[in-house]
Amino acid sequence: MPELPDLLYIQKYLKKEVEGRTIVGVAMKQPVVVRVAMDQPLEQAVANKTIEKVEIHGQFIRFELSSSTDLVINLMLAGRLQHQSSTDKQEGYLCVSFLLDDNSRLNLCDENKMAKVYVVKPGEYGIIPKYSGQGIDVLSTGFTLEQFTLLAKQHSRRQVRVFINDHTALRAIGNAYADEILFEAQIHPKTFVRTLKEDDLRRLYSSIRKVMAWGIKNVEEAGQPIHVKVRDHMRVRNRKGEPCPRCGTTIRREGV
Repeated sequence: MPELPDLLYIQKYLKKEVEGRTIVGVAMKQPVVVRVAMDQPLEQAVANKTIEKVEIHGQFIRFELSSSTDLVINLMLAGRLQHQSSTDKQEGYLCVSFLLDDNSRLNLCDENKMAKVYVVKPGEYGIIPKYSGQGIDVLSTGFTLEQFTLLAKQHSRRQVRVFINDHTALRAIGNAYADEILFEAQIHPKTFVRTLKEDDLRRLYSSIRKVMAWGIKNVEEAGQPIHVKVRDHMRVRNRKGEPCPRCGTTIRREGV
């Protein structure tokens, strides 16, 4: 799934390239991914409406359209969002395509057909699972050491990797960055939160902030199209069998 650095990069790109554009057509290939909370099919619900703002909310990408309409996309595990110009090749496994007034397309592609597109009235997010249950934004001023320590106490019976992966506690940290955060903090992923000492929690908190900033910088600098998942900078994620960048020992993979 796209994680916080990916989502921020996607948002920045979309704000530059599609804000102010009008949706003039829709091609729906996989209706199973669409949920419309209006008395209209998708095509009519978004037709001739302008993308006024693009925001992220946890793992969700929200397009604020004109005429009091929100288009919300959850890419889930394998979904990809492609902004296709008139000269670009369309990515495979197309589910839904939105034609914009500059003749470009915003394509949602997912070989598993798990991604979801929701069309709702602003503020009426009840049909969107987990939208309203997002945890704290780890980039916000509210994400303090004190707040993190309180959250850790509330999740004390869980393994630490499960805790930091829980989006009802911390927003948009997925598997890849959870691995990198725990490697940076030098904490085993199966460690129970209740066993972490004050120094461990302080180190873990600092690692979350440091690794997120590092990820944001690397994704930004890679400059890839938004449908490309940037993971080349990872130090331990998907590095099974390679030497550890810290001590040289062979990296192994273990299920959590």
